[in-house]
Amino acid sequence: MIKKVLITFFLFLELTSLHAISENKIKEVYLERFSMFITWPQEIDTFKVCVYNDREFALSLQNNYHSKQFNKHSVEVIPLTLGVSKSETQGCHMLYIRNIKLKRQKAFIDALEKKNMLIISDDYDDIYDGSMISFYLDNNKFRFVINQDNLNSAQLKASYKLLKFATVINSKGDRNAK
Repeated sequence: MIKKVLITFFLFLELTSLHAISENKIKEVYLERFSMFITWPQEIDTFKVCVYNDREFALSLQNNYHSKQFNKHSVEVIPLTLGVSKSETQGCHMLYIRNIKLKRQKAFIDALEKKNMLIISDDYDDIYDGSMISFYLDNNKFRFVINQDNLNSAQLKASYKLLKFATVINSKGDRNAK
């Protein structure tokens, strides 16, 4: 079963360079796949994916996963807007931040209870400003970078199977190390 999932995941990685698939669809699948290769310390009943600053993407994710699962768990997608309170982010297992630099949202990021929350961003540089996984484009393929220190601080563990396909850094890593 794991072998089948891995083959599917890695085939998908190669498909990410095709222009026929939209960027949002690719990232939706990545989010679902990340849930399979990250270990949360507590038991999860319903997987809560919060999408910050992109209601349209949140609604698309909700429509595409309303009858599917993230790592054998039902999915609840919660759209969050700029200026959301800390209490509204509690319970998020995954927080996907779109179309904004985390550096500009420092107060929001600092106020989050990051324990057990996977923070994903669309901007490579956000990996140094609080994100645990950040997407970037390399030779027309979507790639991702993982900040191992940020994952450890959130008490999350990434499978070595995921780490093999990522650029892995620590918090003090070189900002130019793509």
